[in-house]
Amino acid sequence: MKIASNQLLRLMFIIGATVDGAIAISWFLIASGLGIPNILNGHVGTGSDYQLAMFIAAMFMAGWTAVLAWGALKPMDRRGLLLITSVLLLLSVIVELVFFQDMLGGVGFLFGMTKRTLLCVLFAAIYFYSLRDIESNCATSP
Repeated sequence: MKIASNQLLRLMFIIGATVDGAIAISWFLIASGLGIPNILNGHVGTGSDYQLAMFIAAMFMAGWTAVLAWGALKPMDRRGLLLITSVLLLLSVIVELVFFQDMLGGVGFLFGMTKRTLLCVLFAAIYFYSLRDIESNCATSP
């Protein structure tokens, strides 16, 4: 049974928007002063500087949530957004490993790294799978 690229892309956009939306909400809660761990890396920050940074990050994450939801409306036309998302996820993992590994750590850090790496691979795989589908359609058309 072959699943259509359009359906897989739409599913990935919905997964991405859902995950990003949950992250945005948690970051808004952190920005409001709730002392919960960051769900991306398990870090529990304090202070008004951290709250401001989390508020700004939450605004950007909410924006990216909207972009991914928008991508779900026309997944084949907007599939490049998944590749951009995949690259940004990979970049976030690399930056945390290089610059913040000493500060972060523990189960939350490992869970966040694993989750982002898995999503990165999944988004990229579905993007390239959809390209294969397009190439096969081009080869069969007159």
